[in-house]
Amino acid sequence: MTKTKRRYRNWTRGKEKNYKGNYAVIIIAIIMLFIANICIKQGIYYEENIKPVYNYTVEKNTNYEVILKPNEFYETESLPSGGYYASKAIDKYKINFEYFFQGDKQTNFDYTYNIVANLIGTVKENDNREKEVWNRQFILSENISNQYLNSNEFSILEQIDIDYEYYNNLARSYEKKYGIAIDSVLKLNFNISYNVEISKFGAETKNIEDVIELEIPITNTISQVEENYEKIAKNSIKPKIDNIKEIQIIYYIIGGTFILGSIILIIVEAIIKNKKEHEQMYNYNITHILKYYRDLIVTVSNKPDLTNLKIMKLVILEDLIDVAEQNKVNIIHYEVPNKEESNLYVIVSNYVYVYVVTAKQLK
Repeated sequence: MTKTKRRYRNWTRGKEKNYKGNYAVIIIAIIMLFIANICIKQGIYYEENIKPVYNYTVEKNTNYEVILKPNEFYETESLPSGGYYASKAIDKYKINFEYFFQGDKQTNFDYTYNIVANLIGTVKENDNREKEVWNRQFILSENISNQYLNSNEFSILEQIDIDYEYYNNLARSYEKKYGIAIDSVLKLNFNISYNVEISKFGAETKNIEDVIELEIPITNTISQVEENYEKIAKNSIKPKIDNIKEIQIIYYIIGGTFILGSIILIIVEAIIKNKKEHEQMYNYNITHILKYYRDLIVTVSNKPDLTNLKIMKLVILEDLIDVAEQNKVNIIHYEVPNKEESNLYVIVSNYVYVYVVTAKQLK
């Protein structure tokens, strides 16, 4: 084997690719994605992050007393709240509603409340689901209004008597009249609506509607009072902003722009890097070929005329070297303009042997 071939093989074994990525571009892309994440989160939680101008707490409570019919079984005429009671022993419930409002600033209030009861009758279908067949409403307390000026709190204490025997008898009469057995419940609602004047705090007057709901089963067996309300609730009032949706959309657009920008930046960097690597690999290949085979290669600036020659394309560089050395001819090097590509020619009689040098690994 010739010295030239040995040098070529040593070079190809020691050849390495060592291209470093552009870390600055990666850092910029990460920063852009970080900013995009902040903008999108600002859009999503914009309304939640608006600082309230008024904070308030509402406390609700109910207590009651069970008034019994005359009987020989109980030593007292009434029973305290929180228990279960024989339905036929109950004459009425005495129920107290308590509503307390407290704000963090002094302002003006005006409120209206009433008490409404609904006697509801239901039946169970074959699938065990309850269907409402009867609903009768009773106004137990008409609207009562009041006003508090320059205060940060108000409270309401209202008592109502529930004639349990009346509602029980009415439910039983319904069953007897229509010949169906119903499950009856008396829903008792303490409804309150009030305005909080907060214009001086940078927000519009807020109308708040609230309710205290109790349920009393109307049966021939056992009765009790069920509370369906939250005893303590903390709330806040935020300033009204008409263009919330528009502001959120702007945040989304900015975030999306940064995401798109980071993607484009990465793609462009990848294209540039690939092009640079391609160019560097080609230059690396042709430089070393010209260096190690300089005694065989001649470089020309114009493409050789291959007319009437039979073209033999080679895929292994060593084969081209063998052809040149065996026929004692030079290798003609022609670099294709504006393209990372060179053609190596060996012309022998009517044949031309061609090996193309590109950015690919040499064979």
